[in-house]
Amino acid sequence: MKDLYLSQNRQAANEYMDKVSQESQFTAHHKGFTKVPHKIHRCFGLSLYEKLILIDLIAYMSGKALCYPTLEMMARNVGCSSKSIERHIEELEKKKMVLVSQSKNNTYYLPNYLHYHPYLLMSEKTHEFIGGVRKQVNERELTKWVHEIVKRDEYRTFTASLQKVHERRLPIDRFAEKETLDNYAQFLKTEFTKRFSPDVNEQE
Repeated sequence: MKDLYLSQNRQAANEYMDKVSQESQFTAHHKGFTKVPHKIHRCFGLSLYEKLILIDLIAYMSGKALCYPTLEMMARNVGCSSKSIERHIEELEKKKMVLVSQSKNNTYYLPNYLHYHPYLLMSEKTHEFIGGVRKQVNERELTKWVHEIVKRDEYRTFTASLQKVHERRLPIDRFAEKETLDNYAQFLKTEFTKRFSPDVNEQE
């Protein structure tokens, strides 16, 4: 039995997940899988339930550009109450991660230019910074510091600045996006130095 779980002939994860999704020996209710970029399910600035709900909506859309699951359907899938689903969807809508058309059963869409979305850009710039410094300090302390950073007013201010640019989507705004993200990267560097400079010096 142990060999069954410790087989050396393991498949690559993507291939294996494809096999799992197609298995229908006992039930064929859920076949297929959901394609979700890492930058979404690892996004700073989105809560755990916001990520789960967004991924569930993407799963319902699948090969279409919209979906209309009920709150109760999503509540069962995600494992919380329909009231919680409603509240988190309102947050996703405020953050413009989903668009909602009000009706008896709401219809959900993904926004255009999601790949340039401020929450994703800010999160990816944060991950990029972490990748450059994570070996310099205690990783648990680094994690605590990152969680503090994304809750700060400065993080919200940078995100709001990107949001204004994002809503216009003029060609010249690409430079404004880059400038804002560069300023944010400098902010991270400054705050990291304030917090960890003794530790970094010891590492050196």
